[in-house]
Amino acid sequence: MRALPNPIPAPLWRMCSVLRCLSLVTGLMLACGASQAQQTEKPAPFETSAKQVLLFDYSTRSTLFEREADREIAPASLAKLMTIAVIFREFREGRLKPEAEMVVSVDAWRRGGAVSGNPNMLLTPNRVIRADELLTGLIVGGANDAALTFAENIAGKEERFVDLMNAYAKSIGLNRSRFRNATGYAAEGQVATLRDLVRLAAHLIETYPEYYPLFAQRDFPLGKNRQVSRNPLLPMEIGADGLATGFLPETGQALVGSAVQEGRRVIVAAAGFESVQERSLESRKLIEWAFRRFEIRTLFAAGSRIGEISAYGGARGTVAVKTAADIRLPLLRGSNEGLILRLAYRGPVPTPIAEGTPLAQLDILLDGRLVQSAPLVAAESVEKGGIIARARDAALELGRQWAQNGLSWLAQRAGWSKSGEKAKS
Repeated sequence: MRALPNPIPAPLWRMCSVLRCLSLVTGLMLACGASQAQQTEKPAPFETSAKQVLLFDYSTRSTLFEREADREIAPASLAKLMTIAVIFREFREGRLKPEAEMVVSVDAWRRGGAVSGNPNMLLTPNRVIRADELLTGLIVGGANDAALTFAENIAGKEERFVDLMNAYAKSIGLNRSRFRNATGYAAEGQVATLRDLVRLAAHLIETYPEYYPLFAQRDFPLGKNRQVSRNPLLPMEIGADGLATGFLPETGQALVGSAVQEGRRVIVAAAGFESVQERSLESRKLIEWAFRRFEIRTLFAAGSRIGEISAYGGARGTVAVKTAADIRLPLLRGSNEGLILRLAYRGPVPTPIAEGTPLAQLDILLDGRLVQSAPLVAAESVEKGGIIARARDAALELGRQWAQNGLSWLAQRAGWSKSGEKAKS
């Protein structure tokens, strides 16, 4: 007979059943908080021609709408947002000054300048230009010669600058994105997801408030004329203040944009459009829908107790958890349907536990889709228990592990996978 796996107690992610009741209570709270708005028929699903899209409420860190947001695509010029992030960091940390002189190389001119036929700021070989002027051309005009000049002057060569891009991307959680150049030119292995690009946009907005306003600049001097921003959202009077566009045949027309209305910010990332006009109109429609159809509601005030989770070896066997801050959520106006709360924690939590210690997270799902995760902290302190309490909890945890491993073993013997689907023979 096959032996059961070794049931050594180990922390596991667990779901707290108390949230089954909480979802009902919250539904009542929301109904009261909606000024007793009459329930209407459920709105029709939002329609857009974007092949991939993610609409994100920055104020509450909530997803409003998504379609294939985790699909890897060639980011095209949207990769320049990562280039810009590295440059912003160089400015912030003092390694690069606005008045620093950048020298344009022959390679930057040939691959990114006017001779390339791609967006550029008319740089010529050996020209010396200030870093702040170069940054304006990169952000407002999407200039490829500016991106290459920055890469070479900061890191010596583009390949080393790309290493900085990828290291930075990894540090801020862009786990599905890999960069191969500073421009976004088509390159094997260069991919990103819209979820990562929205996370990057939010990072730029939050981390570099002193530099982010450059994205709202509508034009800049270029020779005897002025170069208009490539962002079609800026002149639409919808509160747009960034960020960038891109195009490659395999990606289609793409955009990452941001807009603010009445202090509330929305970020949109969309790709797969067939034309520049379609990209502009659909992106505007997404942003206007987000502001018009959603209202922000407070589900829980800061310090609200959510439930209890298991504590290990303590004077008590459980510890209460509370919200670390207000939990606010954008919901469709006049509708509370489909909202589910789920408490997840890695436990049992070892004692002693100090009040305010981060212990769990509250996942908020709408129509089965995760829209927000909020941190929960200990609502009270739990002292370490005596030897009897520790022995009791060790026995309970061992029993849980034996039960879980036993069920897993039986499922395997019966030919069932972890997902509950019958394994194929």
